[in-house]
Amino acid sequence: MGREIINYHPGLVADRNLLLTSQRPLDRRDYLAMAGAAAVLLPQVCRPDLYGLVSSLGLPHFPRPAVHLSLDGKVGNCWLFRHLDLPHPRTLIYDRLDQAVAAWRAGEVEAAGITSPLVAKGAGGGQGSNVFLVASLEELQGLAHRLETRCFLGPPGMVLQERIPLPGRDARVVLVGDQVDCFWRVAPDPERFFTCLSQGGRVERGTWPEEMARAVDLAQTLQRKAGLDLAGVDVLVPEEGPALLLEINFFFGRNAHGGTAPLRAALLRAVRSWLARLDLDPERVSLAED
Repeated sequence: MGREIINYHPGLVADRNLLLTSQRPLDRRDYLAMAGAAAVLLPQVCRPDLYGLVSSLGLPHFPRPAVHLSLDGKVGNCWLFRHLDLPHPRTLIYDRLDQAVAAWRAGEVEAAGITSPLVAKGAGGGQGSNVFLVASLEELQGLAHRLETRCFLGPPGMVLQERIPLPGRDARVVLVGDQVDCFWRVAPDPERFFTCLSQGGRVERGTWPEEMARAVDLAQTLQRKAGLDLAGVDVLVPEEGPALLLEINFFFGRNAHGGTAPLRAALLRAVRSWLARLDLDPERVSLAED
């Protein structure tokens, strides 16, 4: 069989399985296993110390978590989109809310082409939390005890972003290795701002196919440039102009995909395809029994 495939993902089984349950620290077992590893399977949300060990040894690993561990969250994503020169809404980045307020008062926001109502986002949060539609400077100031600038893994801060007028929908493109699942998230009515399912949105598949093709193309371009293997990418597709990147989600809900089982099956297919490209036997990895 040769060198082992080491697995840290709870949904998979490989030659050797070393799960980091209960936040156990890396120990001698991990270091010895890595020393003879052919490849490493990481959890969907990887710890920095585990990735540090794998990358320091130059071991092939799936998925690649570098972006998640360095540029996660609203601020980190915006820096990434800028660095890769990929289309996204006009965005200004600030360390704190009072800086954003001062910039608006000084006319810097309008000078950047961002007019009210605009979108204020704290660095962290998910499922529509920490995101606010703001129509005035006073409303922005009113977020003093609501907008959170901390982010668990990515850089802290906040953004002010232009609101793109759309008929109440955005695209979610789920990338699992070389596989794609995509659907629209549609607001309860066209006047509603939030489209996420936790805020009353619904899933639509098969509608607006040309627009969805543009969203998938942009998400896959991001995937190639940023080295993403497992992510849900949110994309806006205006009636005019290019599709626009909104956010990368590394830990996303499963209801829209039919639950955990279909996503795990897609993950197994992606892992086996990746192993085959490494000239390793794909059948050495299987799904874990629940």
